[in-house]
Amino acid sequence: MSTTEPGLFITKGMNVSIPEFSQSINESGDINSEKMTIHTGLDMCPYWIEIAYTRLNETDDIHEKLILAKNDNNESLMGDLLQKEFTSGMQAIMAGCIAIDSYYASIKDFAEIPEDLARTWRKNGTARYKQIAEILKRTFVIPQDLFLKIRKILEQSFGLRDMAVHPKHGTDLPVLYPEINKISDWRYAAFRYTNAKAVVGHSLSIIYQTARQKKGNKKQLLKIYCENLVKKLEPTLSEWVERYGRLFE
Repeated sequence: MSTTEPGLFITKGMNVSIPEFSQSINESGDINSEKMTIHTGLDMCPYWIEIAYTRLNETDDIHEKLILAKNDNNESLMGDLLQKEFTSGMQAIMAGCIAIDSYYASIKDFAEIPEDLARTWRKNGTARYKQIAEILKRTFVIPQDLFLKIRKILEQSFGLRDMAVHPKHGTDLPVLYPEINKISDWRYAAFRYTNAKAVVGHSLSIIYQTARQKKGNKKQLLKIYCENLVKKLEPTLSEWVERYGRLFE
């Protein structure tokens, strides 16, 4: 049985830093390394985007089967597929919103939010989507009309996320599922393929298109982070374009 201590295992996509390192030279001129600390990190944003995209594809496939079952008037199969579609679509929506949240966590320190504004957010319990939109506006170059559009998109996306995380207890009025022209539980309509595609597509679009903006030298660390993120997102972006067409503008 080996008693050798395990070495550091580095994987693709892992960030490595050495925040603390010191050396000294003794009387004989030998160099001694006295202390070295190694830190590792993984940017969760591209992983959540990949998860969201995978779940979206699954939701898309189920939706196609649902439409076929509807055309065949196979109501028993429709019931099974509705349940599969909404659970898969819900996961895609959740993952898309978590990707945005992860991106927000990585860039918020570059936004230079005044302490009085941060204090107001805490005091008033400002909605998450509003905070994220403001961080994006202060970190990147976003015209006012586009900022309002992004904030509205985030409000809708996080509204769906909240419906999944904090559902109202008990029963509620049924809702129309337009594509199959059936009235049923609101969850089937809320987490269907159409909404899942919108949330995942907008999440990928907002993250990718802001991260690829040019930055000034005063934000060199932000520039490095964004360049690495864009590279990690490009495989998923290529798959998206091939399957669904261009990203949302």
